[in-house]
Amino acid sequence: MSELRQERLRHEGLLSEKEREARSLRLRCETLRGSVRDHLDPFEPIEELNIEAALETMSELWSLYMQLLEKLGDIRNIRKALGRG
Repeated sequence: MSELRQERLRHEGLLSEKEREARSLRLRCETLRGSVRDHLDPFEPIEELNIEAALETMSELWSLYMQLLEKLGDIRNIRKALGRG
């Protein structure tokens, strides 16, 4: 097998891995988004909201969101290298 073919296969494998990781991060972000909404129920009086829990959840969401953006950038770059982007 040629070196170029081996490199392409490595990139294809890396792309699949990054796409799987991005899907997982996206699902976790969607779950956390729902949790933030639950903590900030618009029909609850402000003084009864669990703002601290919402902030903690939002902090985790932010961290995962930043990881997702990084993965999506990696995916874009790999696709471009493979001639797909």
